[in-house]
Amino acid sequence: MAERDQRADTLSKFLECSLDSAIALANAMHMRRYSSRGFLSQQGDADRLLWLILEGTVQLQALSAEGQATVISAFGPGELIGGRSDDEERPYGIQALGEVVALEINALHLRELLREWPELAVGLSRIYSGQLDTVLDRLAARVTLSAMGRFYRELLRLAGPSDTVIPSPVIAALALSAQTTRETGSRAINALERRGIIARDQSQLTIVSRRMLEELIV
Repeated sequence: MAERDQRADTLSKFLECSLDSAIALANAMHMRRYSSRGFLSQQGDADRLLWLILEGTVQLQALSAEGQATVISAFGPGELIGGRSDDEERPYGIQALGEVVALEINALHLRELLREWPELAVGLSRIYSGQLDTVLDRLAARVTLSAMGRFYRELLRLAGPSDTVIPSPVIAALALSAQTTRETGSRAINALERRGIIARDQSQLTIVSRRMLEELIV
């Protein structure tokens, strides 16, 4: 009961909906935990499940006919993935990058809930709209910024107005979101620490000088 109540409270905050509608959704969702490199779904699976990521990062990757994997994008806490249709095959695999905790629901069941609780649809559309803006922003950064610049910009976005990331971000996941390599991300983070622009430990990362970090976004 306590876990369900906590789940409903989390959904209410993510979707900005009433607790009653959040409880209805919480009762229909299942908590899933995935180990690092585990797959939530394989490419070619029926696209019937939707996940709300609570902790960790997942990456979308597509396999070519030759078997070469290409990373498409990454999604983290508070973002939705999957559930595109009821019968079509998923054109990408969804893999955990580090440990991941997510809430899962069948798309058909979700559709029924949305008819009964329209405010859930409003909350979901708000999340999807934000995700679309983020994807377009990353595409724009891809053609206008250097790899380092994209990484710094993604770090600022993740920290938000508090200039703090709790817990301290996984560098590989942050680099993936910035569409660059883990090695580039490690060099960028180390450079920021040496210059005193950020401070970090295992529990959090703090942007000490936002202005200096913004100046590096080129």
